Amino acid sequence: MPAAEQGPSLATQARAERACPRRWGEWGLIALLALALKQLYGMADATELQWLLWPLARLLEVVSDLRFQPLPTGDWLDAGQGILIVKACAGGNFLLISWLAWLWRGRALPLRPARLLGAFAAAWAATLAANALRILLILHAEDGLARLGGLSQGDSHRLIGIAVYFLCLWIQLAGSASARVPLAVAAAALYLGVTLLLPALRAWALGLAPLDTIHVLWTAAVPLAVALVSGLWRAYRPGDHPSS
Repeated sequence: MPAAEQGPSLATQARAERACPRRWGEWGLIALLALALKQLYGMADATELQWLLWPLARLLEVVSDLRFQPLPTGDWLDAGQGILIVKACAGGNFLLISWLAWLWRGRALPLRPARLLGAFAAAWAATLAANALRILLILHAEDGLARLGGLSQGDSHRLIGIAVYFLCLWIQLAGSASARVPLAVAAAALYLGVTLLLPALRAWALGLAPLDTIHVLWTAAVPLAVALVSGLWRAYRPGDHPSS
């Protein structure tokens, strides 16, 4: 290859090699921020999460016939239908997942405070939408899913939540996949990293009880099943293999 052609190639390679440690450092910082946010969210009570619960209650009132009143505990109650919005409905895990997903989508951009804050604002909006969809599906489909699948009410409730959050994450990441990191792998890694890996690390570091096995199995089932089906489809989809 002529020297004139080698020059830009070598320069590009050198820039990539210099950028690699910086990218690892940036994602290390993001991981530390994620751990800190996870810990702060775990310590907060419902009164300290009104920036998630209040807009969720108002959004549900706009898109449905639900009518909520605030309680002294920070929860929100629709007395007519017996719907109670509590801290668990705030979607703290999905907020963190969505924030990381927005950062992943823009991973080619420099990591600056404005980008971190912009991704967090987008994650806040995505979390409100996902939470509202989850609550409405639970309200209208939980009993039917329990009967259809032979599930308990609790398992039906849990399955709807996992499916909604993972679907919303999938939509959010659509178009950001690469040949090295397929969409299903990126979505499953983000989802399981926040919902299982971070809590497991927190429990280990603070000497807390390990995660419940049933919770782990339910949480992992949907992302891993989707990743498996997606991988099989990528490997065996028609048209990818020349006929013999």
